[in-house]
Amino acid sequence: MNDNPYSTRAAHKQKRSASITGTLLCVILFLAAILVSLIVISVRNRAEMPQEPFNPDAPLDPSITLPAVTPNVDVLTETYDMAFIGPPAPITEPDSVTVMKENTEIHTGDLILINRNYPFNFDFEQPQTTLYSNKNRVYQLSTISLSLNSDLVPIFDTLLADFAQATGCKKVLVTSGFRSYQVQKDLYDSRVKSQGQEMADLYVALPGNSEHHAGLAIDMVIFTDGRQYYFPEYEDAAWLIEHAPDYGFILRYTEKMQEITGCASEPWHYRYVGAPHARLITEMDISFEEYHQYLQTFTWNTDRLLILEDGTTDVTDGFRLPEAGHMIYYVPAAEGDVTYIPVPPDLNYEISGDNASGFIVTVELG
Repeated sequence: MNDNPYSTRAAHKQKRSASITGTLLCVILFLAAILVSLIVISVRNRAEMPQEPFNPDAPLDPSITLPAVTPNVDVLTETYDMAFIGPPAPITEPDSVTVMKENTEIHTGDLILINRNYPFNFDFEQPQTTLYSNKNRVYQLSTISLSLNSDLVPIFDTLLADFAQATGCKKVLVTSGFRSYQVQKDLYDSRVKSQGQEMADLYVALPGNSEHHAGLAIDMVIFTDGRQYYFPEYEDAAWLIEHAPDYGFILRYTEKMQEITGCASEPWHYRYVGAPHARLITEMDISFEEYHQYLQTFTWNTDRLLILEDGTTDVTDGFRLPEAGHMIYYVPAAEGDVTYIPVPPDLNYEISGDNASGFIVTVELG
C-alpha cells in the first residue's frame, strides 16, 4: 500500500488533464463537421441557381457604388511619350473668303494672253487715257492722240521719269500704244501690200489678235540725231532694259521665243503684266505663253507660288507665309456662268483673267 500523498495527487492531475483534452477534441471535431456541412450546402445551392449570359451592354446595377479612382498625374506626364502618337493632324483648309466672278471676265485683266490662238475680246475694252496731257516732259510721243490703258498711264510715266533721273537721257520716243481694230487692220494690210504676207505675219499681229487692243502694249525707241535706235543699240537704254520688269513691263517678243510666240524679235515692244510677274518672267527667261502654262500648276488646293522680296521663288500651302512678297495661284473657270474664287482675308489681291480658261490671283503679302 502506497501511503505517499504526492503520488496520489499526481494521479488525480493526470486523470483530470486527460478528461479536458478529450472534451476539447470532441468540440473541435463537432465544429469541423458543421463547417463542412455548410460548405457543401453552399456549393449545392450555387450550382442549382440559374446562370444568365454575360451582357456587356447591360446597364450597371445602380446599387453598386464603384470606388473613386484618382490617377497619378505626375506619373502620367513624366512617362507619356508624345512621339508615340506622332505630330498633330494637318489643317486641311485655310481661312478664306470667296469672290464671285462672271466667267466672261476671264477676258479682262493685266495678265490676259493675246496672240493668234487667243484673240482680244472687244466686249471688255477698258478705258484708255491719252498720254499727251498726262505725261511728264522727259519723253516724246509720235502723235498727240497716243493713249494707254488708264491704269497703266501713271506707272509708265514713273518708269520714264526714273529712267531720265538715273541716266539723264530724255530721248525716249513712244511710237504706239492702244490700237483699235481698224487701226490694226490698216497696219496689217499695209505691211502685206509692201512686204508680203509672210513678213506681215512675223511683225504685225492680225487685227483682233494684237496686245495693243488692250492698251497694255507699248512700242518705244530712242530718238536722237534724227534717227531711231532700238534699246539694245543705245548705251543709256541698258537701264530701261534692266529695270522695266520692276515697273511691271516685259520685253514681249525675242528671237529665242519666236517659235512659241509666232512673232519675230521686236526690241521695241513692251507689255505690262505687273511687277511680280514681270520680274519672274524675265528671271526665268521664258515667253508669256510659257508663263501661263507654268502658273496653271499652282492652285488654291495644292501648292501656291511664292515670289519673295529678293526675287527668289518658293511654294506654300497657304498657312506659312512670309512677311513680304507675293503669293500667286490659278483658279480654273467653273462650269456654268460664275466662278467662286477663294482669297485670303485681310490681304490685298488682284484677280486677272487669262483670256483662255480661268483666273490668276496675285496676293500681296505683308
